[in-house]
Amino acid sequence: MSSYIQVIDGEIHVVIPLNDQVDTTELIEVPSLPSMDDKPAWLLVDHDGVFNVEVDQDKLLQLQRQSMPRLTPIEFDIKLVDAGLYDQVQELLTSDIKLKIAYTRATFFSRTDPFIDQARIALGLTDEQVDTIWESSFV
Repeated sequence: MSSYIQVIDGEIHVVIPLNDQVDTTELIEVPSLPSMDDKPAWLLVDHDGVFNVEVDQDKLLQLQRQSMPRLTPIEFDIKLVDAGLYDQVQELLTSDIKLKIAYTRATFFSRTDPFIDQARIALGLTDEQVDTIWESSFV
């Protein structure tokens, strides 16, 4: 049985169709929702005969970030330019040799790469700001 993720009013919801009558064309399919530690990302909880799915929003956001597309170095740099961050990143790279190596040797960039998180923190950006940049279209 497949599970799906749906975003409603900024909240991530898990949908588990129990029959074939549910339209899943607008949903993001995930074969299973992995646990990132010993606590599952979601639970089906019985509240006096009414079943609710209780979701760990942080874990589902991490899952969503893991499913974001990889970017080539050119795509990544264009997104930095469009966000007005290219010069700041270049300046940051001059002060941190390990970040510079990760940046210059990368064949692709993944949203969940440690380099991305280190640069985000150094630039004072939130995860949500990086998500927006990552998902932005080329102009």
